[in-house]
Amino acid sequence: MLGLLLCAPQALAQSGLHLPEGKVLVWAAGFATLFLLAAALLYRRQLRALSRRTRELQLSEERFRLIIEGTSVVAWEYDAGSDAFTYVSAPGARLLGFPLEDWKKSGFWRARLHPEDSQQALSFLRDMLLRSDQRECEYRLIRADGREVFVRDLRTPIEAHKGHVTGMRGIFVDITAHKASEAELEDSEARFRSTFEQAAVGVGLCAVSGRYMRVNQRYCEITGYSGSELLLRDFRELTHPDDVEANDRLLDALVLDTAEKFSIEKRMLRRSGDMVWVNLTMSLVRSRRGSGQFMEVIEDITARKIAERELRESEGRLRSILVAMREGVILRDARGGVIIANAAARRLYGLMPEEGFPPLLEPEGYSFVREDGSPCPVEELPGARAMHLGRPASAVVGIDRRDGTRGWMLAKAEPLARDVHTGLHPVVLTINDVTAQRRAEEELRLAATVFDNSVEAIMITDAQRRILSVNKAFTDLTGFPSSVVTGQTPAMLSSSRQGLVQYDSIWREAASKGSWQGEIWQRRRDGSEFPEWLSISAVRDRSNAISNFVAVFSDITERKANEARIAFLAHHDPLTALPNRTLFQDRLEQALVRAERLGSVAALLFLDLDRFKTINDSLGHLAGDRLLQAVAERLQHCVRDTDTICRQGGDEFIIVLPEVADAEVPARIAEKILRRLAEPFEVDGHVLGTSFSIGIAVFPDDGRQADVLMKNADTAMYHAKESGRNTYRFFTETMNANALERLQVESQLRGALERRELVLHFQPQVDLASGAIVGAEALLRWESAALGFVPPGRFIPIAEESGLIVPIGRWVLREACSLARGWYSRGIRDVVVGVNISALQFRRDDIVANVRDALAETGLPAECLELELTESLLMEHAEDVLETVQRLKGLGVRLSIDDFGTGYSSLSYLKRFEVDRLKIDQGFVRDMVDDPDDAAIVRAIIQLGRSLKLDVIAEGAESRPQVEFLMQEGCREAQGYYFCPPVTGDVFIDMVERGFVGSSPRVMPLQRLA
Repeated sequence: MLGLLLCAPQALAQSGLHLPEGKVLVWAAGFATLFLLAAALLYRRQLRALSRRTRELQLSEERFRLIIEGTSVVAWEYDAGSDAFTYVSAPGARLLGFPLEDWKKSGFWRARLHPEDSQQALSFLRDMLLRSDQRECEYRLIRADGREVFVRDLRTPIEAHKGHVTGMRGIFVDITAHKASEAELEDSEARFRSTFEQAAVGVGLCAVSGRYMRVNQRYCEITGYSGSELLLRDFRELTHPDDVEANDRLLDALVLDTAEKFSIEKRMLRRSGDMVWVNLTMSLVRSRRGSGQFMEVIEDITARKIAERELRESEGRLRSILVAMREGVILRDARGGVIIANAAARRLYGLMPEEGFPPLLEPEGYSFVREDGSPCPVEELPGARAMHLGRPASAVVGIDRRDGTRGWMLAKAEPLARDVHTGLHPVVLTINDVTAQRRAEEELRLAATVFDNSVEAIMITDAQRRILSVNKAFTDLTGFPSSVVTGQTPAMLSSSRQGLVQYDSIWREAASKGSWQGEIWQRRRDGSEFPEWLSISAVRDRSNAISNFVAVFSDITERKANEARIAFLAHHDPLTALPNRTLFQDRLEQALVRAERLGSVAALLFLDLDRFKTINDSLGHLAGDRLLQAVAERLQHCVRDTDTICRQGGDEFIIVLPEVADAEVPARIAEKILRRLAEPFEVDGHVLGTSFSIGIAVFPDDGRQADVLMKNADTAMYHAKESGRNTYRFFTETMNANALERLQVESQLRGALERRELVLHFQPQVDLASGAIVGAEALLRWESAALGFVPPGRFIPIAEESGLIVPIGRWVLREACSLARGWYSRGIRDVVVGVNISALQFRRDDIVANVRDALAETGLPAECLELELTESLLMEHAEDVLETVQRLKGLGVRLSIDDFGTGYSSLSYLKRFEVDRLKIDQGFVRDMVDDPDDAAIVRAIIQLGRSLKLDVIAEGAESRPQVEFLMQEGCREAQGYYFCPPVTGDVFIDMVERGFVGSSPRVMPLQRLA
């Protein structure tokens, strides 16, 4: 800056500017002022920087002091002139146990040196003072309590002018613990070295790569290499090639920490090339840094291996001998345990090769028997006796094995030297399987027993057919004792039916083929002949020559009779002895073929016994069977010998009439049958009357095939039944059309419920005195989508015969209760709905459950429902029906007898069944005004009901005179077209709700009052 001020005038002059002298002085003074200001600012900045560096140095020194004093390291400064520490950090007091003031005394450090290390430490001090380089030294100091402290002394010289050392700075590091660890390590190393070198086994250290790092003397002796030679090799070079792979797998497991160590027996190759067996134990020794090395310990086991091989060879020879032996051999110790057992012994005990042998004294799963079959205790077995007594023992013993089989063995036990611990003897037990021998003996005894006690005759001859022996059955069957036939030939038994030549050929065939069997006739001693089944077998000796013949035969007289009976039953009905369906079909086919060939006429009669079920149910099946037998017998007297009568099944019969002159012949036979059956039958004390409904089909007019004729005859038979039974009908096409129509009705009826084609109509039941409606009978109507309206008279019988009446009746009951419940809910509570119960529904279905469920589901009170049962239903199986009726009455419903007077009316049954109402059949009501008999019946029924306190209702009232007659006789209720035809439920309820007044004795029809 000053230079700028001095040079400024010269610069102005050189630039050509000339200023006055006064202005030059002013300008110079200004520049001087600026220079002083700039210098002041620069000095101030330098002072601030110096102050900042001073504070940073102080902070750094403070941090260093805190760090030093917070550790066990002692920091110090030493003055060489005074031979004293000028500064010692706080850890110094802890290091030697002296206060810091003592450290600063002259000669303190020299006084605390360990005598043994004093010369070394002082020499280190002198060298530092002379050479001024940074060095370190380790030595011991003596603490205040007399203990030694190892320190590492790290020093830096403090140099004065011209390199003269005036003092030192440094630190003491306490390495006492480290020195103690080094001492222990050296001691351990010394012990390891001593153990390593003096070990009786070979020990080696190998790098993970496999290179030997150190081996002891025994390792060298085992391998034949010197120590220096081994250090140049990999341990794999000494391993037998066949063992390298297995050895490496185990080493990998050590490296991967999946195993801590392993031991194997392997082969090593000596320096000489010989092989040596060693037991190798190897582990992985890891350092603190994670690196590691393998430690090998090997033991020479070559001698043991040779001994083991020789022992195995010896045992192998012994086992081969034991295996080859057919005798079982067992060596047991003094406690009964098995040491050796060969395969033959295992087979006898039923053991698999891998299964353990049972102990002698506790053979679980086994039991033993004596020769006589009695249980044999384990203590009595030869092995147990020899073990305890020390003497040889033998016996035949049966063994019951775990699989349930029994074997027999001849057991011999030889004791060995007594065991001093148990006082018992080991034993060698030899066992021979004598099961086959005993079985053969038993079979011989059994064969002799069978021979003597067989129900079949047995005869034994020699090769020349001379009889050697016969059994008791032979004598019983033929009458010849053994003494008579011995030495004779079987020809003495030959029958005249075969002759000697044929009899001889039978025996020759047995000799050539080895056996013969078949049916022949034999002769007894009394001369009678009988059929027999004969089996002859040739017995050959070892040279394959025939030595004997064995003939076994039995009387088949009864069997032949049974076969004939079976053959008869295969084609005949077992009850009536008439041809069955199979034989009938064959004869019908033959008759039709013959008629076709000759151009003649044949006829087929289909017969069904009328009301047979009633007889069968009332008198029992046994009486029914006897009736069928009697009917079959009469039928046979009604036809020709060339005709065939077949029982089709149940109460149906079919007759085939081959070669008839014209259609009049089957008609005459049918009339004859009806006349013969009109005569009563006497069965088990009962006089029974029955009849046939007969259908007739004629070949070829009514069909040319057997099945067509049978179907048409069956159709004609149904028309005979519909015509009042006890008659016959010829088949016509009209019948066929009716049958087809019937089939169509049944087919459509099966789906009527699902299609909702069935509806209920109701016919009012009227109180004759008041004209009020007191009930209604539910009547089923069918409006078919395919057939239109079908009258009840057409579909109800079909429903009965097909069984469809059961589900339909169930629906009618449920629907009637449902509608009646609707009436009840509208306040109409005095009207009872009547439902007809089919006999089939009553017997097959659980009618009680159905009624109970219908009432429960609809909520209809039981007293509003009346079940109408037919008189014939109540009479059949009366006891069973009575129980069901009583259960129905228990539900609270009303019961009425429908069509009363048409069946077997019984006053006792009326009393027992507890019915509520009688319904007079419309057949009596229809003609009662004009027919005195019907009038008498109606009058009697009304009087009967009044006497038994039963309600009586007449059905079928269709005219005013009929109504007046009923009122006059005291009948209170009636129903019929005079009052109203059956109407729908809606019309009926409308009529009931409107009502009418008719208290006069002349009741007006409802349709007139509606």
